[in-house]
Amino acid sequence: MLRLLSYNVLEGALPDRLARVLRVIKSAEADVVAIQEARYWRRNRREAFRQASRQLRMRGLLIRSNSGFDLAVFSRLPILGHENLGLDTVFLHTTASVDLRAPSGETLTLFATHLRPDYPSRRREARLLLQWMRPYRRRLCAMCGDLNSLTAGDPVAKAHIRPESELGRGPQGIIASIERAGWVDCYRERNPVAPGLTLGERRRVARVDYIFASKPLVQKLRACRVHRHPELLKASDHSPVWAEFDI
Repeated sequence: MLRLLSYNVLEGALPDRLARVLRVIKSAEADVVAIQEARYWRRNRREAFRQASRQLRMRGLLIRSNSGFDLAVFSRLPILGHENLGLDTVFLHTTASVDLRAPSGETLTLFATHLRPDYPSRRREARLLLQWMRPYRRRLCAMCGDLNSLTAGDPVAKAHIRPESELGRGPQGIIASIERAGWVDCYRERNPVAPGLTLGERRRVARVDYIFASKPLVQKLRACRVHRHPELLKASDHSPVWAEFDI
């Protein structure tokens, strides 16, 4: 069994929130962790990154972004290779592909990403991301991250979204385009009606954090949840989401 967790930790979680963030992650007992907004983790000889790797007891990759809001991937599984695909492209942040050896001995490819909040540019990012993912549709492959996108039909607490927020008025076509390309929303696959809200400062108001799987991988999907922990609201403005696969 393999558990994959995706978590936006809000501007690197420094300096006072890092300990809370790491407690949240550890409580999820994940095998692979994809972090967005690992900002400042390169400072002081990567001290925050090394601290996270030590406490999680996982090998880690710190993946440079165009914006300084880096990605980080931690894994208990052997890391076979990785590529920073989104660096120096249209991406505001970046996208990385990471090849992992699953417990079954098979190769699992993970695309870790963080899409930008403004819609026209986010659409260009999504198109490029799907182009990179296309060769992996028939393999064991997952894509996860903060997609800054709503799904048509999902509940949204609009009364609690800032008026200037893109979420309050943005179109909902990004997720539909990913699904049309053959990728499966793991949370909706296992939770057809549960809200699954992940974003919000004082309360969670929308679902923007996703784990998608290729059709061969979704056949092995056993569960997908928004993680709960007493310190969630103090740790970040996002809740992590995890998916469990029988591989």
